[in-house]
Amino acid sequence: MANLNRIILIGRLASDVELRQAGEIALAKFRLAVNPAQTLSFERSSTAQTDFFDIVAWRRLADACSKRLKNGSLVLVEGSVQIRTFEDQVGQKRWVTEVIASEVTLLDGSKAQGPVAKETVDDSDLVSDLPF
Repeated sequence: MANLNRIILIGRLASDVELRQAGEIALAKFRLAVNPAQTLSFERSSTAQTDFFDIVAWRRLADACSKRLKNGSLVLVEGSVQIRTFEDQVGQKRWVTEVIASEVTLLDGSKAQGPVAKETVDDSDLVSDLPF
């Protein structure tokens, strides 16, 4: 059976896009605030809090996000969930959950709508890493 790791979120940027370089590759990070769904009353109470997701974009998508998005922009983000670990400055193990964006679409009505950019990932070189 195949595995699937895909997430689709609609929300507003909770901060401006932070653009950095990872070597020669552009890396953009931003937080997305997603309000709880109100359609099914048994899923969440009306007092449910907003969920915040850390979004990471790479390469051309990172550049496009930094140019077209700002704090408060309404966007649709498609991507996959990544959980990674690292050691902090005092040696404690930390866990980070991020959404690795593959496509970002600007939804604000007053601004130019449509896809910000789409990042196509070629994972054919990862086949050699599979244990089976």
